[in-house]
Amino acid sequence: MNADLNVNDILLQVKRLDKEDQLNLLEKLALLIRKSERKENKTKLTSISGVGSSLWSNTDIDGYVDQERQW
Repeated sequence: MNADLNVNDILLQVKRLDKEDQLNLLEKLALLIRKSERKENKTKLTSISGVGSSLWSNTDIDGYVDQERQW
């Protein structure tokens, strides 16, 4: 982007657009921001390995599965 353009200059240009183009621009900006947030908040599945294992530590897994299959 040109270093001479700042937010106010961009806003002046946006004001010249018709309503449909302004809404289109807004959607594209929102998508751009969401994409950047998704990249930052990614969690690898391997990082949560073992989470919740304490819940199952005193449970007979085979018995539990057999019980669930009886539904």
